[in-house]
Amino acid sequence: DTRQESAGSPSPEDLAYLATIVDGVSWSPRLEASCPRPFSAGEVDAWRRRTADMDVVRVEDGCGRMQNRLVTFRDSSRACARYRLNTDQIQGEVFSYYLARLLNVSHIPPTALARVDSRSPRWRSVHLQLSLAQWADSKLVVLTKFIDGMAPAHIPPEFRGEGEDALPGHAVTGLGSKSRAELCQLLQWSDLIVFDYLTANLDRVINNMFNRQWNDQMMASPAHNLEQRADGALVFLDNESGLFHGYRLLDKYAGFHRSLLAALCVFRPATVDAVKRLQASRSVGRDLHELFVREEPELHEQLAPLPEKNIKVLQQRLEDVYNQIVACEKVYAG
Repeated sequence: DTRQESAGSPSPEDLAYLATIVDGVSWSPRLEASCPRPFSAGEVDAWRRRTADMDVVRVEDGCGRMQNRLVTFRDSSRACARYRLNTDQIQGEVFSYYLARLLNVSHIPPTALARVDSRSPRWRSVHLQLSLAQWADSKLVVLTKFIDGMAPAHIPPEFRGEGEDALPGHAVTGLGSKSRAELCQLLQWSDLIVFDYLTANLDRVINNMFNRQWNDQMMASPAHNLEQRADGALVFLDNESGLFHGYRLLDKYAGFHRSLLAALCVFRPATVDAVKRLQASRSVGRDLHELFVREEPELHEQLAPLPEKNIKVLQQRLEDVYNQIVACEKVYAG
């Protein structure tokens, strides 16, 4: 049963089935409950508590480029450590993570700050490996839970064009004919598009879009810095360009960001609630800082907060997402 729309109006059966998928401009609770949710709040808290002061027993190449390293803790669990000379890349990674937490977007692996100190009990046994990595004492690194067994993730056809019909514009013929796995992908992508718009991340889908001018197959290639677990859950990797570097380059990439947001008209209910709350309160900067201080009580003073000018850009981009939601509600709600 592909639930295709027949000539003329959709049948009552089609509409009944569609109601199990979308409700106005929101994905239905029934659909969301059937989709994978990668990193629960409980899992995040457990990982952070367990690894907070755990000794590091190995530091080796891995986790991408430059001075990033794969670290192994005493209990054999592993984390990716992001080491950067530029503080704004550490800020971008960390504040993007906490913004995702504010939005209830659960696709970034558990993340925490750590301070390098080769003489401390935590790092002492790997001091030679730290020296080989050219890590300086007192630098902050971002530790992210290592996720094994992931595969590349592709951009859904709905988001490969620019300025095409927004979801759920051709609802019955589009959403009604999709498999559960395809619907779960679209549900997760709705969060990805909102999140990457807010942070102006240019190292994920924007990377594919920008490079299409040289390679017309880029949108069919795996999405940059996006992986998929075996259960279908998407994992958003490498968010360091968010909120800082991406904001500096808005003039260059704004059109790509806008076209992706314009292609989206169905959202996860909790994301809509968070966007509307933060838009009404105008408090995203304060809320983000308070969450950061609460979650990083030992180290928050060692990382400069999000500058006021960046907060203003973030608040404006929240307003853009809010306006897109409201515009979609006027067309599709009810």
